[in-house]
Amino acid sequence: MRSLTTLHLATILIVITCILYANTIVNGLFFDDQQFIYENTAVTTLDLKGLFSHSLIDGDGRLTNYYRPILFLGFGIEYNLFGDSGAIYHLSSFLLHATAGVLFFFLLLKLSKNKVVAFIAALLFIVHPVQTEAVAYASGRGDPLSLVFVLSAILFSLKKGTGQRTLGLTSLILALLSKETALITPGLIFISQMYGKSLSLKSIKDSFVKTLPFSLTAGSYFLLRLTVLNFADTLNFYKNENIYTSSIFVRINEFFNLIPQYLGLIFFPKDLFMERDLAISLAKNITASSAVSFIGAIIAFITSIKLYRKHPLFLFGLMWTVISFIPSSGIIPINGIFYEHFLYYPSLGIATIISYLIYFLFQKLPILGRSVLIAIVVASFGLLSLRTIVRNSDWKDPITFYSRTSTHVHSARIYNNLAMAYAERNMTTDAISTYKKALQVSDSYPQTHYNLANTYLRGGDIVNAQYEYEKSLAIDPYFYLSYIRLYEIYKTQNDIKNLKTLEDKLAKLGGTNSQFTTLLEKLRSQD
Repeated sequence: MRSLTTLHLATILIVITCILYANTIVNGLFFDDQQFIYENTAVTTLDLKGLFSHSLIDGDGRLTNYYRPILFLGFGIEYNLFGDSGAIYHLSSFLLHATAGVLFFFLLLKLSKNKVVAFIAALLFIVHPVQTEAVAYASGRGDPLSLVFVLSAILFSLKKGTGQRTLGLTSLILALLSKETALITPGLIFISQMYGKSLSLKSIKDSFVKTLPFSLTAGSYFLLRLTVLNFADTLNFYKNENIYTSSIFVRINEFFNLIPQYLGLIFFPKDLFMERDLAISLAKNITASSAVSFIGAIIAFITSIKLYRKHPLFLFGLMWTVISFIPSSGIIPINGIFYEHFLYYPSLGIATIISYLIYFLFQKLPILGRSVLIAIVVASFGLLSLRTIVRNSDWKDPITFYSRTSTHVHSARIYNNLAMAYAERNMTTDAISTYKKALQVSDSYPQTHYNLANTYLRGGDIVNAQYEYEKSLAIDPYFYLSYIRLYEIYKTQNDIKNLKTLEDKLAKLGGTNSQFTTLLEKLRSQD
């Protein structure tokens, strides 16, 4: 490997990524792709003002607090050039994944001066099947896109000159506008600035000063998201208070309780599936897993500190992992407890530690031991690559994806989406029965009733359709789309009483949200 140039190794990383993810080109768009891309008018019309001034899925009539204009600008450009064919979206995603791997290779090479360690770590990141949720799924692109800008910001921050700092800050802004996870960038810059330096007060102060412009930029964006860019509820918190949102102890304890599962996905990525929240029993008290994870983290940190002078990559990898887990740690109660793509950033730190351990062992082993180690590493990378290719096929089409996911977990959302896929193929009986399965699991989502109503309506069953639309609004009075359908039904049936009731509701909602006033005016104009 030492005979290969940096350019050669970077090219190898790109080629391997393309080979592993080539089978995603034939995959379609589904799941959140519907509301994020091909039914999002801000994307389909490439409404630049809307993309940068509103939440990202305002375009399909839903009030949310997502704000990722750079991500959706990319979707908009692709949609207007290529339509809703999945190929271009998947190609873009895995090329971004390759770019992130190459940039991390450059970063580790710059810091450690060790080409072997840098290459193995980047390769492990690229081939690992846990990344498929962020790469093989079009709407998961926020992770690779933001990571590309984050790594660019770090690399620029390590160079001297005002111009380099400006490019670094620009990269950070683009990362923040791609996904909020980029708020951790100052922490990653700080540990990169500290790499190889003594753990003295002077080094810490010097690294802090160099990180300060990035911290101020990230902090300013955070304040904007709390204020003028806060479109629905603070930073996408849960709409209703519960034990998870009301107790930071429960959230942190649950995070440590889940660390073994995260590590299991890294070392034994056999069972990979998206919907996991409902399969998790919330840890309200300290468990054996959370206690062992917490103690293990402390031991790992102390050990890394002691080894720092001779082996700084251990501490760097550990701190990268810890900082990268902050967004999903429960400090801020985001709408999700455990997803595979939460490992996209942290896996870089874990890959760094594994890579350095392989290199360290190789240096210490005799010739026979080295041969065995190489064989194990090659076999492991081969198995991981094969698992990635197979996992990509799960994302082939909606029915394949949701059917395979439903074998792992009984989720209302997954059943709802599987039923939608059946409905789109005019498999009405399967659709209705699957919607009812979703409602049996959880009857708390207006979307399920709305989608079931649409299926009834297409089959001419207006009575059941009307009932389900009304049920969706009973769950969520702000569910925009059901008002449109109900208005059409009431108008067709000349149901004056219900029309008046619906208009009064819209007028009342319009007092707090002008979107509903606009809707009422639009519906009346169609009379």
